[in-house]
Amino acid sequence: MEKKRGRSSRADVAKEAGVSETIVSYVINANRYVAAEKRRAVEKAVAKLHYSPNTFARALKGKKTNHILFIADDIGSEHFGEIISAMDRTAYGKGYFISLCSDHNDDFFVRRIYERFFDGIVVASASFAEKNIQKLIQTGIPLVLFAIRHYEHLKGRYACIHTGLYEGARSCVRALYERGRKKLLFVDRFGNYNTSQYALQSDERYRGFADQCAEYGLPLTDASVISQCAGEDELIACIQKRFSLSSADVAVPDGVFCITDIIACAVMEGIKRAGRTIPHDVSVIGFDNSRLCSYTFPQLSSVKIERAQAGAYAVELLDKLMKNDFPEDTVFPLHAELSTRFIARESL
Repeated sequence: MEKKRGRSSRADVAKEAGVSETIVSYVINANRYVAAEKRRAVEKAVAKLHYSPNTFARALKGKKTNHILFIADDIGSEHFGEIISAMDRTAYGKGYFISLCSDHNDDFFVRRIYERFFDGIVVASASFAEKNIQKLIQTGIPLVLFAIRHYEHLKGRYACIHTGLYEGARSCVRALYERGRKKLLFVDRFGNYNTSQYALQSDERYRGFADQCAEYGLPLTDASVISQCAGEDELIACIQKRFSLSSADVAVPDGVFCITDIIACAVMEGIKRAGRTIPHDVSVIGFDNSRLCSYTFPQLSSVKIERAQAGAYAVELLDKLMKNDFPEDTVFPLHAELSTRFIARESL
């Protein structure tokens, strides 16, 4: 059985690593030079012992702060706004407060998190590096992860919430196929991603899209995906160019699945600028079922995520992790499964 959080001390880490406590302090705080061999030994010991180096926690002598950190990649979106609202309602009823921040994919960001005292962490980010999520898990701080991506290598004591992205994407492909659309295009989110931090193939929505296409025997090539456009203007121009093509090499798509509703709005604009009509020439589907869907022309088909339920689940699971409220034979990570609902509108 894994050690509970807080049992290991700095002295334990020093003994395990075969170094002094001073060296451990230097590595943890990143404020002095330490030889690479000793640094690796300390990091390995921290991971093995699930040591949580937290000066604030020591000052409080084990008392809780009732403080939860929520890390997201788009804190200004309607999607995460509804999730954080649901989290806040549930958390407040349990006596917790929530802090919100964007992810920052560097070692300093991870160090700053565990140098401050948070009772628990919720991560909802497609671009937050898996190695940094693993580091947070290894600190022993209770963590709940939204499965925006498919995480193959994470290990340890944490919980994962599956909000139905994979099955939701498959439902979109089924809807397009039933409409007779067989030349499908997947459009990714905005942004330029470092391939070491983000891979499209790990995204749950792309995986669902690709798997359902494979089931129907629909071919996927490099031309089946538009990814990493820097912003709306670039995406609109890219879509306009793509839907203006009429060569034998690259078929003009007749169905588009967009990773979010915001992306879908830009795609619809590009299609219109190319002189094609929706849904006569091409069907378009978004994801998230945001308020935008009712105000586009034509109205946008989308996938509804149970955001309020997901936010409440996140706090409930985190609360149980913080209280270690599980039988001794519990197998981690924990998994919570939610479902989505496809909503057909005029754009289909």
